[in-house]
Amino acid sequence: MSSLKPNPLDTSHLLRDDKFEGGGGDGSYEERQRLRTKGWQVVSLNENADGRKPGQTYIPLTSNRYANAIINVYEPGQRDEMHCHPGSEHLFMVLRGELHLYGVNDGEDVVLKPGELVHINASYYYQLSNETDQVTILYQVATKPPKPSKISRYSYRGPQGVDPTTLEGE
Repeated sequence: MSSLKPNPLDTSHLLRDDKFEGGGGDGSYEERQRLRTKGWQVVSLNENADGRKPGQTYIPLTSNRYANAIINVYEPGQRDEMHCHPGSEHLFMVLRGELHLYGVNDGEDVVLKPGELVHINASYYYQLSNETDQVTILYQVATKPPKPSKISRYSYRGPQGVDPTTLEGE
C-alpha cells in the first residue's frame, strides 16, 4: 500500500468540460495592457507574470474576434487532465521553467524548455504538466472558431469517448 499523499495540484483525475478557466481568469484585459488602440493590444509578458496575484494560474491578456492571449502558471507538480478544445487551436510557449506535454498517440511525449513552443491542432487531445520543483510560466494563444463550438473544453474519456470534432461549431 502506498503512503504517498495525493498532490492537490494534480487535476489530471478530474473531468472538466466547457468553461473551465483554471483560477484567476477575471477577464479584465484592459488593466493588463500597456497600450490599447482600435487595432492593437500591447502587453508585457514579464510584468503580467511577475505581477500576478498569489494562486493566480490563468491571466487573460488580450481578446479579439478570433484569438485570446493568456499567461498560464503551473506550480510544481501541477498537471491538467487529458483534454481538447473543439474548434480551437492552442499555442503554448514556455517563458520560464519546463513543460511536459503528453498526447494520446505514440510519440506524443515531449519536454519544452524556455523559448520552445507547441502548436496544438483544434480538437486534438493533450495534457500539460509541470514535473519540476520550479514554477512554469507559459504564454498561450487560443483561437476562437468562426462558429462557436458546442463546448469549449472536453476531457478525454478513452478511445471509445466522443470524437471532439463532432463538438465543433456548425
